[in-house]
Amino acid sequence: MYKVVLSGKFLNNAAPIAVKQRMAAIFKTSGPVIDKLFARPNTVVKKDLTIEKANQYVRAIEKAGAACYLKKMAPPGAAPAAAPETVSPTPNRQEPADTSGPSLRVIPVQTTYKGEERFFPKQIEGIAASSNGLNLKTDDLLDVPYNRIAALAAYSPSDAGSDVNGSPIHFLIFLKNMERPFIMDSRLVDYASFQENPPSKSAAAFRGFLHFLCRQNTGMILEETTFDFISGNELPVFDNEKAMKYVTAIGMLIEAGGEGEEG
Repeated sequence: MYKVVLSGKFLNNAAPIAVKQRMAAIFKTSGPVIDKLFARPNTVVKKDLTIEKANQYVRAIEKAGAACYLKKMAPPGAAPAAAPETVSPTPNRQEPADTSGPSLRVIPVQTTYKGEERFFPKQIEGIAASSNGLNLKTDDLLDVPYNRIAALAAYSPSDAGSDVNGSPIHFLIFLKNMERPFIMDSRLVDYASFQENPPSKSAAAFRGFLHFLCRQNTGMILEETTFDFISGNELPVFDNEKAMKYVTAIGMLIEAGGEGEEG
């Protein structure tokens, strides 16, 4: 099950008053109740939702101009952690405080934003395991702790064919406190440095690698179609223009306050 968390920030310089009016219409409630939702960052507005229902709320809230994200809830019986603020948008109905620990923020991304140059990805030539996390094979990022990962995403480029190593997948890794993400061909991951006897097929090895990273940092953002890819689905296919919109949308989401929690 999933919960929807309101970051407390506004998208695309939207006017707060107008956003709150639209939010009141979505939740069929009053202005003061909506004001409470924005009073603190990371307020849970809905929980115990299926992924389909949670996505509906995220799309509606983002369309209204507010930044929000999904967070997968811990299974029943999991050890409780510090609870985020929970405010019910429905009058006279207070939901119990959420007690789930850090978990992946599986977030759908809309490619409606115009691509922004400041989020243009930096090309890297590969990733290998390091003593504390990831070696991105650049001079200043030879040992990146897993808890520096803000978000992961992947897509298939529309203009690339396949070879004996399989079809290319472009892998995006966003680090905290860095505006530009890193991008690489997933076939250049040194899978053997992360696990013994990785699968021979590139896509299967990449799925295993993503699953490994998700276990190392349970508070980061995982873009929804990438999450679905781990489960066996195909990745979206983007041309260069749409890929840049995709990267920008994730960058803006992190910028709005939706980056992963420190592990």
